[in-house]
Amino acid sequence: MNHKFYILFTASFLFLASCNKKQETKTEEESLIENTAADSIAEGSEEQTPRKESINLFTLTPKDSSNVAFVSLSDIYGPADEKDTLTLPPIETMDIISAAYFTFEKPYRKRFFTRTNISENDSVFIYDYAKNKSVSLAVKNLKTAAMINGYSSTEDWPYQHFDYMIGFEINKKYLDGFSEYYQDALVYVGPENPFAKERLTPILWKKITSKEFPAKELSGEHKKLLKNTLTGTTHSFKTNSYNYFLQDYLDSHKIIYARRLLVTNSKTNEIVIEKLYSQSEGTSPSPLNFEEGDHVVNQWTGKLFKNKPPVVFGFEYVSFGCPGISIIDKSNEEIYLQCDNRH
Repeated sequence: MNHKFYILFTASFLFLASCNKKQETKTEEESLIENTAADSIAEGSEEQTPRKESINLFTLTPKDSSNVAFVSLSDIYGPADEKDTLTLPPIETMDIISAAYFTFEKPYRKRFFTRTNISENDSVFIYDYAKNKSVSLAVKNLKTAAMINGYSSTEDWPYQHFDYMIGFEINKKYLDGFSEYYQDALVYVGPENPFAKERLTPILWKKITSKEFPAKELSGEHKKLLKNTLTGTTHSFKTNSYNYFLQDYLDSHKIIYARRLLVTNSKTNEIVIEKLYSQSEGTSPSPLNFEEGDHVVNQWTGKLFKNKPPVVFGFEYVSFGCPGISIIDKSNEEIYLQCDNRH
């Protein structure tokens, strides 16, 4: 499984085609959107309520072998209500190829912006934290589009609303030098760039004795979870501001079942955050950086956001749901990506 933000929907998608169907009259459709927006929102009450984060971060995925990458915003614009005719044009009027991927005409684009609170004056900010590369693109210059998600196929024809991811089309020419498959890219849409653009630090773990792990009793929940495990290798890493301690826990087959992270203030030794990453149906501990001589970096730390404390992340693979970024302060805030994982 590839690491962290490279989520499972990097499967091959169907061929790129545009939907050239014209609207009956734009003025009528635009008027319809203006007059029925509130009613349609009420009708969509059966949709899942989007998860609220202090900052909405999205992921970027390549679209097959074309020159297009795609940012899905479906986690905040989920078209689950099949009766909502203002979200997508009538799919049944398209053929199976053109229905796989199409860009929006003005009325549907306007509805998308209204429901997501996005403005034509906003920008799409894309930041690759591994390469320390960034690009900002004006929303007004980008196409909005709908693309069949990676778990749907021609066998699902005719497609339902839920089969689609909805978001922005990004030309790959703007992403030259970014990480392979854009797996280390984070996306934000808004008026100002939230990224500090300070190079993050890949954590280079050092083995230490278990006695050097800070003494802190496990919580009742964690103690129960680790009841039948064995203590494995202990690791540490230091920066000017923080000390990072990582303790492995092994199952009966001596395979890593969980890892416990403690981050302490380097001056006071006070524990700032504690996290436990364990094996479950939807998660598994990710390998440590540079394990077994490879060059894969999973764990990162540093100043990611302009207006937030430093972060640390990359300790688990996620197959159900989306991975999180841990803020290093007493708030214990976890920012989960809006990764549109349909698994």
